[in-house]
Amino acid sequence: MGTLGQDIRFALRNLRKSPAFAIIAAVTLALGIGASTAIFSVIENVLMEPFPYTDAPRLVAVQIHDTEQNNPGGRFGYSGPEFLDYLAQNHSFDRAIANANLDVLYRSGEGTERFDGNYITPGTFEFFGMPSLLGRVAQPADYEPGAPPVFVMRYKTWVARFSADPSLINKTFVLNGTQRTLIGIMPPRFGWGDADMWIPQKPSHSAAQERSGFPIFWFLLGHLKPGVSIRQAESDLTVVAKNLSTIYPKDYPKKFSVHIETLTDLVVGRFRTTLYIVLAAVGLLLLIGCGNVANLLLARATAREKEFAIRAALGAGRWRIIRQLLVESFLLAVSGAILGVVMAWGGLKALVALMPQQIIPAEAVIRLNLPVLVFTLAVAVLTAIVFGLAPALQVVRRDLNDPLRDSGKGISGGSAHGRLRNAVVVLEVAVSLTLLVAAGLLMRSFVALRDVHLGLQPDHIFVARLPLPEDRYKTSDQVAGFFRPLLHRLQALPGVLEATETSTLPPYGGIGTDIEIPGKTHAEKWTALFQLCSEGYFPVLKIQFIDGRPFTEAEVEGKRKLAVINQTFAHKYLGNENPLGQRVHIAQLEQFPDKLADPWFEIIGVVADAKNRGLQDPPEPELWVPYTMTGSGARGVLVRTGPEPMTMMNAVRHEIWATDSNVALTFTGTLESFIASFSYAGPRFGFLLMTVFGSIGLVLVTIGVYSVLAYTTARRTHEIGIRMALGAEKRDVLRLVIRMGVGLVGAGIVLGIIASLAVARVIATQLWGVSAYDPVTLTSVAALLLITGIVACWIPARRASRVDPLIALRYE
Repeated sequence: MGTLGQDIRFALRNLRKSPAFAIIAAVTLALGIGASTAIFSVIENVLMEPFPYTDAPRLVAVQIHDTEQNNPGGRFGYSGPEFLDYLAQNHSFDRAIANANLDVLYRSGEGTERFDGNYITPGTFEFFGMPSLLGRVAQPADYEPGAPPVFVMRYKTWVARFSADPSLINKTFVLNGTQRTLIGIMPPRFGWGDADMWIPQKPSHSAAQERSGFPIFWFLLGHLKPGVSIRQAESDLTVVAKNLSTIYPKDYPKKFSVHIETLTDLVVGRFRTTLYIVLAAVGLLLLIGCGNVANLLLARATAREKEFAIRAALGAGRWRIIRQLLVESFLLAVSGAILGVVMAWGGLKALVALMPQQIIPAEAVIRLNLPVLVFTLAVAVLTAIVFGLAPALQVVRRDLNDPLRDSGKGISGGSAHGRLRNAVVVLEVAVSLTLLVAAGLLMRSFVALRDVHLGLQPDHIFVARLPLPEDRYKTSDQVAGFFRPLLHRLQALPGVLEATETSTLPPYGGIGTDIEIPGKTHAEKWTALFQLCSEGYFPVLKIQFIDGRPFTEAEVEGKRKLAVINQTFAHKYLGNENPLGQRVHIAQLEQFPDKLADPWFEIIGVVADAKNRGLQDPPEPELWVPYTMTGSGARGVLVRTGPEPMTMMNAVRHEIWATDSNVALTFTGTLESFIASFSYAGPRFGFLLMTVFGSIGLVLVTIGVYSVLAYTTARRTHEIGIRMALGAEKRDVLRLVIRMGVGLVGAGIVLGIIASLAVARVIATQLWGVSAYDPVTLTSVAALLLITGIVACWIPARRASRVDPLIALRYE
């Protein structure tokens, strides 16, 4: 231990003598370790342990997938009787629950607030194994019909809205017109269904349960029995689903399959791949950092060969010299780890701000915790071994008496040292190119997504969904009685250019329906999307008319059965025929609680296609009809403003509450912000992170190439002097050094292109509108690295060309 203490003190003195070397090495490592720690923290908290629930990895959902559809996804919701049948007939779950979303309206002050609510089935809190923080959870008796109405509140809602007032327990709240008693507050990490409140409800075979006149569909969550795999559960539940499809034929496609998804996969989805790609990227970044420090240590060890030889001559053994180098490396690694944790702490905050919030489980808490700190320590120790052992072994492999016999040639270090340093640089360039290619592809994909033609103009549009009290707004006349005066009020506001009612948020779908057109026969089912809107819909979104006209206010008020269609509808179902005057049957309007008899509509206009299935999929056939056709379905408003839309929110809220103070605003924001959140946030996150890591890698490569060439040219000063004494020009020396550096960079580029092509399939799933083998990206990145390499070579090459031959020949 005494000699180890001497080694530590000697290592600290040595590092103090070379502060630039110590700082560059520690910061280089900190960048890699800090990025690795931050990303590992996200993965540990989002993918590995996002949920605080008992045996969370075995919690799974059941999806019915239509095999005739090319798109992934399917149905996760089941009617009450269907849910009970799955519970009774499956052999894969030892317990199962279900929940159903609902709007909870709570009257407060001058208006009404909306909370996210969940109906929950018996045993929900026991299923997750979490007791309440205050009060109690729902008991079996609370779920029974006729039981006193109660509810449980989320911790976050309790703190944010009710200031964590413990006296709320056992108080009565009027929710959706019903008096309910608050019986419990859940712990901070309980967030099932991302709800603010949980209301006990018991599904039944005997009575159809409804919400806003529509059947309640329950999201089923089961816990796999011990020893049951996901594949076995899929086989078991396929048998159950095939049986139930004969009992509930309308709820099942003709051909379907059953998929089992874990709760984590369901929430995180495709973003799992993005996180793993980013983790691989920071691993490569750490590799570049280790390579740079290894090169610095190799150069430093080579320069200290005579020192080691003298120490050996004075009695120091090879192990003592190896240990000395390892101690120095370990001190650098610890310094890098400590600085890296500080960087990770700040980087983690930036990461959480950048991450798309909808993919983070409501229960997840992203923070630097004990496993992450252990991981950081492991990386630091491993790094010490990797980049400390290599130069140590290089030093002791050669005869330590050789440096004592070298006199003035200035080329000590040997070809083995040079080959290892060169190999490290080549590897760094290859890794950096792989990172930059990934960043370039993600950037081009993101730009392609941003350049998608929406067919509408989302700027300066304020959005609000308006959940209407169920007991007061059931019929079309009741809904129209609210929206018509509201639209007049909104249009009269200073700064408002136009306002409209809407049933869905463009460009993300509509209400699905089967359609029929007189005189048209077809073997397959004809389907389309339709929207319930007012006459201001097209001016608000600035959707262009190709033919015909929109409906007027009088036609909307008069409940005229008129429709506007998009180009895709016209081309797919009407071909070359003139669509104006044709009639179309919208079957779904006959299925609504507020049914429309004889839903045949005359087509009066055709508009240019606008996106209606997100940004990446082509538009589907779509129709727009007056919102006064039915009182059923969700509703909201779109308001086009002159000033910034969010500056109008208070004025819009005032007019809504002036029309009816029992109506709440929710999902308020701008249409641009919703599109950015739903469609741009994920690609932007991957692109920005890979760009940051690629840029750091590029800087590290520049440092690496420069340090190796600077060291090499310094060690070859004697040789360069001889060349110049024999007639070599400055440009010859310049060309010699640049050719040496460009050769290393070129070899790294070739290796990096091969690696990029090999991993292209991995990143392909994250791309849109660009090939994973995009030649423009590969060429651009290769050119960037080549130019960077030439710049990194220039300073040592210029310094070498200015060598005075007389001084060089005397160089020791």
